Formats: sequence, structure tokens, C-alpha cells
Amino acid sequence: MSSDDYVIGKRMYEDMTAEAFESDFPKVTGRRVEIVGREDPPDVIALIDGVETGVELTAIMAESAQDIVLGMHRLAKQKHEKYDRRALFGVRPMILLGHLTWPAIGTKERENLTMEAMRRAMATYPALWDVWEDVDGLYDPSDFDGLGFSEVWLMDDGMKYTSRRDPRAPADFFCFAPSKQGGFWELERKRRPPYWHLHAGY
Repeated sequence: MSSDDYVIGKRMYEDMTAEAFESDFPKVTGRRVEIVGREDPPDVIALIDGVETGVELTAIMAESAQDIVLGMHRLAKQKHEKYDRRALFGVRPMILLGHLTWPAIGTKERENLTMEAMRRAMATYPALWDVWEDVDGLYDPSDFDGLGFSEVWLMDDGMKYTSRRDPRAPADFFCFAPSKQGGFWELERKRRPPYWHLHAGY
């Protein structure tokens, strides 16, 4: 992959993540979100309840609740150092938004999988809904104190959910900071688990 392809792919991924955040965060939290621009850093600028806020987007590859908690803490520290060096925390409130994704299936492994086997393999990776109680038990809110971000969230709009435009299954969220908002956030829906059977054709 060329560096240009990497930049284009990264931008597309960030655009999709920002679009999901803009669409689903209001459904789940009741707060208004409007993406109004880009910087580097942060990845996007949003009006959140009318307040200009930076949103730093970062992928969290995880196979377990422990991976999620350790990954969020590690990335929050890394991003804090980057932002602190550039004195960006004083410009506007900043949100760190982790986007839950699954570890990539290697090319050779993928070549040997049928579509049905691929679906079964992906189904073994956890949706946030599958592991949120374990995440809640593992994370310590004090680990995220003093890292400069006004809020730290994890979003899951992965393939176990239907399209983010489907009102039945918006993304789920977990708030790591501030502690008063900490924990799992979802839009209650009638069917569980999160519509994997629709995606997989069950």
C-alpha cells in the first residue's frame, strides 16, 4: 500500500467514524452533535450541544473486555502526551472517541475462508454489548483522571449491528470519563443481541 493510499484509507475510515458519531451519539445520549470541520489534530471539530469541541478518533482493536480497557487507557495516555506537547487542551474541550474494531483477519487466512466461515469468525469477536459488564468491572475511572480530555468514549457500530441509519440498532457507547457519566450507554431496543442475525442472513 502506498502512502497516498494509506492517507486516503485513513481519511475514509475517519469520515465513517465521524458520521456514525454524529448520527448515533445524539440517539443514545440525547446530546446534539454537528460535525463542522477538520483539523489535525484533532481529527474533527463538532458542535456538541452548541459548544465547539475537538474530537480525536482512534481505533481500538480488541478481542476481550480486558483488551478494551487496556487499549483505551494506553491510547488516552498516548494522545494526552501528543496534545499536551502541542498545548491543544486549552483551545477547546476535547473528546477522545475510541472506535471498537476487530483484529484484522490476515490475507492468507482470509483466502482459506468461505463467506460463511468468515461470518462465523467475525461473530466470535465481541460487540460492546457482549462484554460491557466485564468492561465496567475492569475499568477504574481514576485511570483517566488528569489526561486532559473532557470526555473519553468508546463507540461500537460494528458489523454485529445493522446500518447506523437503521433506527433499531444505533451504536452502543461506553464512557470512561468523566466518572459521573461513566459506564455503558445504549438505546434500548426490543431484540438482542444487536441484530447480528440480520447482517449474517439468519
